[in-house]
Amino acid sequence: MSERAGDAPEQIAFLLLPEFPIYALVLAREALRVANQNAGQRLFSTRLFSTDGAPVRAGDGTELAVDSGIAAVPFFPTVIVVAGNRPTQHITRPLLSWLRRLARHGALLGAVDTGAFTLAAAGLLDGYRITLHWEALALFREHYPEIAAVEQLFAIDRDRLTCAGGVATLDMMLELVRLKHGDALAEVVRTGLVHERIRHGAEPQRPAFDAAAVPADQRLAGIVADMEAHLDAPLTPADLARRAGLSLRQLERLFHDRFGDTPRGYYLKLRLQAARNHLFYGDMPVQEIATATGFAAPAVLSRSFKARFGLSPREFRRQFSGERLQRFRPEIRQQLGLGAAATRAER
Repeated sequence: MSERAGDAPEQIAFLLLPEFPIYALVLAREALRVANQNAGQRLFSTRLFSTDGAPVRAGDGTELAVDSGIAAVPFFPTVIVVAGNRPTQHITRPLLSWLRRLARHGALLGAVDTGAFTLAAAGLLDGYRITLHWEALALFREHYPEIAAVEQLFAIDRDRLTCAGGVATLDMMLELVRLKHGDALAEVVRTGLVHERIRHGAEPQRPAFDAAAVPADQRLAGIVADMEAHLDAPLTPADLARRAGLSLRQLERLFHDRFGDTPRGYYLKLRLQAARNHLFYGDMPVQEIATATGFAAPAVLSRSFKARFGLSPREFRRQFSGERLQRFRPEIRQQLGLGAAATRAER
């Protein structure tokens, strides 16, 4: 799929939504710049768009100027939506109409981190296999249960590109370089950016346990995955043990030895983490969040949430709205004490 020397550069635009992860954008653009530099020609040309042409504030508070607003761009061959915090609150009718028009005219469309919410709202992910950041995955599935959203580094399905954000953005761009200009150039870009290795799209975003996991940890990974798949209707410890082919005593010993916790206690932490992610990324009512995370009533969720985080769900949502939300990103791994099981990509 290599381009011939002298061909026009591949034009790629990044549509920035407020609170976008600047780290992911830098990695994406740097990968293409390094590809150009090492090829000795301009293989890729990049532009930045915003919905109105005004500078866009990133999640860390940095304001970034853009090349154009979408109204001035009737068509562009490749557009990647870059979004982070509160992805559902920056979607407008003009934006959705613009993306649909691009799709009708054959544009390659992509999304970084939570940009998938925007493409999904435009109806442009139906029938595609996609991914996004693992923290927002449960919320996305609540909104769009019919879309095949999987937890992996990136997904390229026909004319759709999606990735988890963070370093996975670099992995997706390396794959794009490879597809367009071959393995050798992708490898040169990888080494130029001191990336450990070329990672495949289907690799998990967050290994459940350390790379040198013992068989007991591998079994635990399956149990934790079972928990995460049943947040809305939590399984009992006896059910978890049976599904894993263990006795209840063996299950309890595994969790005690690995996490210093009971299966029920660890499960509660996972459900509270999911509730926190719903509050942070979306605008779902607390009552619906309680149902989605397996709590009998909002009051039950509120008591457990406050005991863990020191705030009720509504207080949490108020405290981290607006400017404070733009500047602050909670580190759930430290608060929950989930250890390696909760490792997440740095933004």
